[in-house]
Amino acid sequence: MVGSGEWRGVARHGIAAPRRWRWLAAIAWALIIVGIVRPPAATATAGPAGMRLKAAAAVGVGLAADPPVPGPWAVGYRTVRIGDPRRPGRELVTSLWYPAVGSGQQAGGAAGGACPEVAGGDRGRAGQPAFYPLIGEAGFDSNVAVTDAPPAPGPFPLVVFSHGSAGSRVQAAYLMEALANDGYVVAAPDHPGDTMLDVAAGHTKEQLAMAADRSRDISAVIDALTDATCSSAPLIRPDQIAVVGYSYGGLTAILSSIGLSPAPADPRVRVSVGIAATTAPLPRAMLAQIPVPTLLLGGGRDPIVTLGDNADRAFTDLTASHPRLVVAVADATHNTFTEICRQAGLPGTASVPAGLRLWIALTAATTCHPPLLPPAQAQLVADRAVVSFLDWQLRADTASGLYLAGAGPAIGPGVTVRLQP
Repeated sequence: MVGSGEWRGVARHGIAAPRRWRWLAAIAWALIIVGIVRPPAATATAGPAGMRLKAAAAVGVGLAADPPVPGPWAVGYRTVRIGDPRRPGRELVTSLWYPAVGSGQQAGGAAGGACPEVAGGDRGRAGQPAFYPLIGEAGFDSNVAVTDAPPAPGPFPLVVFSHGSAGSRVQAAYLMEALANDGYVVAAPDHPGDTMLDVAAGHTKEQLAMAADRSRDISAVIDALTDATCSSAPLIRPDQIAVVGYSYGGLTAILSSIGLSPAPADPRVRVSVGIAATTAPLPRAMLAQIPVPTLLLGGGRDPIVTLGDNADRAFTDLTASHPRLVVAVADATHNTFTEICRQAGLPGTASVPAGLRLWIALTAATTCHPPLLPPAQAQLVADRAVVSFLDWQLRADTASGLYLAGAGPAIGPGVTVRLQP
């Protein structure tokens, strides 16, 4: 387990939740680097796997060597509240995506049930498209996930997703849908004190406490969903658990298998995936402790979490992680692998605080237009890389491993893969 003293040394190197003005400065700097000044498009990009395939094919992505996309399952969705008995009052509003039955398939048990508690407040109703909130009524409906759809018979591997600093549990909903479509149960908690809502309200936490709380949040979600008294337990294979994270959440994912004082290591985590993961401040000795297979996905045009200082350096220092991969996307930037291009210009955003609205608009302007990778292509790259890696490591699907090892250009334009078995 990483001690708090060592983490304080890490903190001095600059891992912190970005504050409101730091965000704007970073985005302004990205505007200069990328040279994009056009406003974000107001229309939503394609969401479900099938629509992304069509969009990608229209702009020339080779599909012949793809792993199966879309997968065999329909996608169910619900929002639940998960409490941590070790931290009274800590409530994790968590989105669940899960394999659901389609026509002619037989339903399994309940998804969620009495444990954990079903959360209110989301607009989606049973049988209706899932609603992914930005703030309040501002959000978008899924084109693939259905609220409270009957779950398919389990068990399935579990993926816990950790959002970026000042992000949200639906920050990468497209990827969560692709995983559920492929046969994974996905749980994405909001990390209290480090969400978009917290920043908009000025309620953020101190960095060290926030980092440790995030690690404990991951374990609390795993505890709740695998507890024998919960109706979700039959849906999940407790021996096949991965943590996937974006940006600061990528750091959370990478550290989940070794712990961060006072959060102990979680031995149930078998695989970690960091997307644009902030690993640069981690000491070499800390990275060398990571004992699980690791995938790092990043963008060559990311001015915030640069490939060289983060994914490339971590690839060298993750000496106990076998296999480990870096999937580098030449024309991707920091927010390429999020839903920012769909969130910009949403109906109802007039109710969003002005500072946050400006941040969304600027982030989309530096993410969603040429010369950067189009959103449909970027989402397809993430789907291919993450689903294939988890299939390889959790399901022992050697074909997926071979696909990743030799298919950089097939994964997407400008993609390169570095692999250490």
